[in-house]
Amino acid sequence: MYKELYQYLISHKQLAMPGIGTFSIERKTAVNDFSNRVIHPGVFSVSLQFPAGNPTDKFYQWLSGAMAIPESAVLNAYNDFTADIKERLAAGETIDWKGVGILSKGLAGEIKFKSSVSNLGYETPVKAEKIIREKAEHMVRVGEDEKTSTEMTEMLNQPEEKKSYWWAYALIIGLLAVIFLGWYFSEHGVTAAATSNNKPVTPQVQTATYKILP
Repeated sequence: MYKELYQYLISHKQLAMPGIGTFSIERKTAVNDFSNRVIHPGVFSVSLQFPAGNPTDKFYQWLSGAMAIPESAVLNAYNDFTADIKERLAAGETIDWKGVGILSKGLAGEIKFKSSVSNLGYETPVKAEKIIREKAEHMVRVGEDEKTSTEMTEMLNQPEEKKSYWWAYALIIGLLAVIFLGWYFSEHGVTAAATSNNKPVTPQVQTATYKILP
């Protein structure tokens, strides 16, 4: 019956075994392997959950068809199967269910289960190489605003404006004028005479612009 129950578990992802537990197929998420540039597919594993639920009528109908026995007999056959497993585990025996996992008895008498399923989908890793698209526009967050990569490139590549330093030259000339005035007034004093022309004036003798004839 292990073979039929394995097929049911794979197809329906869940199998209830009274007195033992409910087997469920779980799938872990895909794993990104950056070093090898591949993405490994999500792996499958089987877990055993407690307490066990009761099988549905559809389960017994399916098992009856799989084992080719009447539906009235399949119920007793399944109960005898699960009871045999419980007795063997209680006696300390380890049960290896091929393709599903290993059942054993714990220190406190509980049922322990270790999954042996690695991958049920037969999926293979896929390449995960980063694609760099030149001039591909994307959004860039700048503070509280969002700008496109094109706008940011234009802002960062703006030509540098030539700075004018005319005010520096005017400041130097003004300082030189102040220094000169300070020196001048220190030498001549701050008077009206100091700023006037003290050079003596010599009157110019003018010659006659005309000649008297005899």
